[in-house]
Amino acid sequence: MAIDGTLTQQSDTIATALSNAERTGFRIAMLGRTVAVMLIAFAQLLSYYFPISVGIAAITSLIALGGLTSLTAAGTRYERHARYAIFAFDATTVTVLLAFIPLSSGGDVPQNMVFLTSSVQYYYVVIAAAVLTLSPPLVLWTGVWAASGLLFATGWILWGMDKVVSYNSLPISPSPEIYIQTVLDPDFLGIASRLQEALTITLVTAIAALSVHRARRVVSEHAQAEANRHRVQSLFGRYVPAPILRELLDEGHLIPQSRQATLMFADIAGFTRLSEGLPPTTLVHLLNEFFSAVTDIVDRHGGVVINYLGDALLISFNAPLSKKDHADSAVNAAQDILAMISQRDFDGKQIRLRIGIATGLVAAGTVGTGARQTYTLYGDAVNLAQRLQELSKETGTFCLISGTTAQQIRSAPPLTHVGTFAIRSLRTPIEVFRYGEN
Repeated sequence: MAIDGTLTQQSDTIATALSNAERTGFRIAMLGRTVAVMLIAFAQLLSYYFPISVGIAAITSLIALGGLTSLTAAGTRYERHARYAIFAFDATTVTVLLAFIPLSSGGDVPQNMVFLTSSVQYYYVVIAAAVLTLSPPLVLWTGVWAASGLLFATGWILWGMDKVVSYNSLPISPSPEIYIQTVLDPDFLGIASRLQEALTITLVTAIAALSVHRARRVVSEHAQAEANRHRVQSLFGRYVPAPILRELLDEGHLIPQSRQATLMFADIAGFTRLSEGLPPTTLVHLLNEFFSAVTDIVDRHGGVVINYLGDALLISFNAPLSKKDHADSAVNAAQDILAMISQRDFDGKQIRLRIGIATGLVAAGTVGTGARQTYTLYGDAVNLAQRLQELSKETGTFCLISGTTAQQIRSAPPLTHVGTFAIRSLRTPIEVFRYGEN
């Protein structure tokens, strides 16, 4: 159930990231659309005679600014409908321009002459704006309206023509004079060219939609990586180093599993006395500095800090990350930790540490539901490591190691047999070893 909850959370995170990307993209598209159409309006001032140019530019400017009203639907149930409506409107506007807007106010210029202008290119501006929304369905929707609009405009103009001249009217290998005379004929429509333009719009739309799909994959993968990173940080805390964090992002490391591992339980000796008289902020700073220093050493030896328990740490070798010779790594890490704290202080305070190390079979995995999950370990070795740390107070040592761990080490420092002890909650007495000075 915990895994299902995590997957649901990650899916929600990705869906939210994509939704935010679409909303931001649509906002950019509308602003870009406004700028583009306003530039077209300015060009119209220079392309037509006064005062007709002013009227055309004014209408175009209203269309440009009118698109911004669609932004008011953001965050409402009409947001999606507003996006589809504005792009359908823009494609329809280009279609109306082709099919119905006269080319001249001074006389009846055949409407088929509109295809000698650059008006068809406006369809591509509309499709380019749709790409910014990062919505493949919206891009396809816009392309369908554009291609259908071009075909409608062509059919409407064709229906109103008494005579149609096309490329079929050309003889084989026409002379330049005949070719120019034909294509500039007032009745020339060039149906084949219009069909090719509609096909080109369709192909451009398909390519654009595929590109947007790829962009969404990038956004999705980035959101997935961020969700995994936050999940691991929430499970193990902010002290997990970046290289370890990257390894833990592999879901295979965090699924429930049973394996042999070596556990280290480290606790600050005399912490109550140490913390007396310290302001809370100073105490927290001391612990943060101490935890960071210990985690650096654990990282170098391939271990992972599983839990921070007040002034204590539970550290694991070979779970969740695989670690060959995990018993050696744990003992060597303990040696380096004790050497480190003997050579420095933390926020002006000297620290003494007691450590227990045990090896055994553990059950490992994430437990909890929703956002309240943690990675934890269960097994006798976990309890034994803590009991050995407590036992070190009685034996006057800084690090006690279970007999099972001692049997597995190959390259750790020499150990000294301390004795055989009955450990609470364990049926049989445990052989205990130590290393280092008392």
